[in-house]
Amino acid sequence: MSKSKNQDNVIEEQRKMLTDLENRLDKEIHFSKGFLNESNCPYIEKKWMTSVFDTCSYSSFLIKILLPSLEDYKHLPKEQLGYFIGKIAIQSFLEMINSFELTMNLFIDENNQITTSLRKRIDEKIEIIEMSWNLESKGKVKKMKSNIKRQFENKITEMAFIRETLKKEGIIDETDFKILSFAWNIRNSIHMNFCAIKDLDFKYPDIKTGKTYHFKFKKGEELYHPDDLISFYIITEQIIFIMLKILQRYRVK
Repeated sequence: MSKSKNQDNVIEEQRKMLTDLENRLDKEIHFSKGFLNESNCPYIEKKWMTSVFDTCSYSSFLIKILLPSLEDYKHLPKEQLGYFIGKIAIQSFLEMINSFELTMNLFIDENNQITTSLRKRIDEKIEIIEMSWNLESKGKVKKMKSNIKRQFENKITEMAFIRETLKKEGIIDETDFKILSFAWNIRNSIHMNFCAIKDLDFKYPDIKTGKTYHFKFKKGEELYHPDDLISFYIITEQIIFIMLKILQRYRVK
């Protein structure tokens, strides 16, 4: 096969994958728009679904801009083209994680039920420190105790602690917990130039197609799938519904 023909095939493969991803994003846009039209939804749920609508709309917009000009990039090596497109494909995943954290922190400030659950666990841990620490400790030892207590106080906005509490309270199940843990491992790896901060091995099926995606990365390996743009989006979809589950379980009766 000629080099030109091979490049044409690469472009068409990327076009199909981008189009498939765009279709999934557009369905999420349609769903979130319908949700927002429900006037009885609480403010926090509408705020969450507004972020879903905005994130998916922006990601779809990026793809719509890229598709007509995809031919302009056929001179690039397949790996480089995949790198650029992979960064676009993972955009909605990263934005939803950031929105999840912002929404959760706002919810904790506003909802007494989830705040009580988190405070109960924090107070239990602080009580253990108080009971086990020498009451007469002074100087550096006393300062260390204060620092440890402060660290536990700050856990009220720490996602790992929040996930564990939600699981313990039965608000999310084991699958939800694993999805969120995996997502935050990826999110934290992004700060390392899109390279895994540790070995990651996670499988999850696409509910719409039945295909199981296997996310397996060695520490230091680049995270995105340049040859499979839907993979991270199926996790994005689950993050959207996990947050709705959390918000609805803590609705004020």
